[in-house]
Amino acid sequence: MAEFTPMEQGMLTKELTDQQKMLFSQQYDSVKKDPGTILVLAVVLGACGVDRFMLGDTGMGVLKLLTFGGCGILTIIDWFSAKSRTHEFNRKKAHEILMAIKMTS
Repeated sequence: MAEFTPMEQGMLTKELTDQQKMLFSQQYDSVKKDPGTILVLAVVLGACGVDRFMLGDTGMGVLKLLTFGGCGILTIIDWFSAKSRTHEFNRKKAHEILMAIKMTS
């Protein structure tokens, strides 16, 4: 969980047992995306919407694919927002996994 501060990590997993913490870590590590990779995809294949598809934003991915990156405008915007969108995606996934673990116990 590199993008979370130690305080955030503690807050997320404070109510979990050691086994649940390990399960959370395994699941999160399998779904999290690397901001650097998403940025490279946005630069290289951004006009095709690959960066948006990787982050689960299918609607914008299809729009970028059909309009060749919104005539380049959406592609350029995504170059600057790729890292923050990736961090947002990772945080959302972490909370989803946490809620699923809490509901099953």
